[in-house]
Parts: sequence; structure tokens; C-alpha cells
Amino acid sequence: MITACGSLPKVKPHQTIPLTELQQNCGQLFPEGKWQFVHSIEAKMPGGKKGILMGLTQISSVDKTVQSVIMTIEGMVLFDARYDRQLVVNRGIPPFDSENFAKGLIRDIQLIFFAPSGPLIQSGVLKNGAAVCRFQNPDRYFVDVIHYGDDGWEIRQYDHRYKKKRTVKVFFDKEEINHGRFNAPKRLKLISHDVPGYVLDMDLIEAVLLEDSK
Repeated sequence: MITACGSLPKVKPHQTIPLTELQQNCGQLFPEGKWQFVHSIEAKMPGGKKGILMGLTQISSVDKTVQSVIMTIEGMVLFDARYDRQLVVNRGIPPFDSENFAKGLIRDIQLIFFAPSGPLIQSGVLKNGAAVCRFQNPDRYFVDVIHYGDDGWEIRQYDHRYKKKRTVKVFFDKEEINHGRFNAPKRLKLISHDVPGYVLDMDLIEAVLLEDSK
């Protein structure tokens, strides 16, 4: 059973960066306060299907709320939902009308934009030298926040059997898009390792701080 479940990548102590500094660096990846993001999304779905969509996302790190709208390039709304301790779908046009799609989308948004909700259980470096903070969320999922230095960041999500579920690759511009504490990533690439899986390439069009953190 242990062999079948696998194991998480090993974390070794960092030789140069103090533990507190490493933990602070991991927290900088996630926005604080209320934000609105607009992305151009290239979706690669099972069976080789591809599509270009627009995504409007509002999040609040204080209330943990999410508002998600998916549109065609022409502006027609295909999906509109809000999460505030419970999920409410205002609009869903096939193939965006299933409950599983709505729940999965909200989980993906939470993984990308919210700091892990569980405690930090390890921090240090991986075998390849990348700095990492490892969290265990209340749902028994593990989240690794990985920093490759100038080569960007990565978020990896594992289930309780240590199976990799999601990878989020995070790319920044050399110059900040917003003049504040949070530097909005220029590009995000979310990979679902489920079967069948999918890939979302998200290019940032706009990031607006709607309300400062409390």
C-alpha cells in the first residue's frame, strides 16, 4: 500500500536563507485584499479540443470569496458563479453547466489565488535546489509553494495518498504590473493531472486592487 501511494518530494533544510525569510517569501505569491483579474485563457481539453476564452475573477483574501465569470472573446457570458461559503451558479451554458465543473473551477481559483489554508509543515529546498514551503490543508491535501529564483514559481497540489493533482506554473514580468505589495503574475499555467486532465494557459490582461486588505 505504501508503494502504491508513493511519497512527497523530500525537503531538506535551506543552507543560506533563514527559515522565517523563506516562509515570508512563500506568502508573497498570493494577493492580499480584494482583487479583480482579467485573463485571456487558452483551454486544452480532453480529446485535443482547444478554445480561447476570457475570464474575469474577483477574489477577497479576507472573506475567502470568489466571483468567476467566463466569456467568449465577443463578450457572451458562458458561466457566472459566486462562492461565499457556498456555491451559487448564476449562469451556465453547456459544457459549463455541470455542478462538477463549477466546483472544480472554484477549487482551481482557490489554489491559484489563496494562500494554503492549512499549517506549514515543512520548508527548505527540494532535490533540484528550489526553495519550498509545504502546507497540509484541512482536506488532507498537501500544497507545495516552490520558488525557482528568477525562473519563476510553481504550486503543486497532492492528495492524501501523495498523488499529484494540480500544478500551477507562475511567470512574472521583470517590472511590476501593480505598484503595491503584490506583483500580479504575467502568465499562469494550470495543469490538471486527473484523467482526463486539462491545461489552462492564462495571460494577464488586467489586475486591479479593488479594496486594500484589512
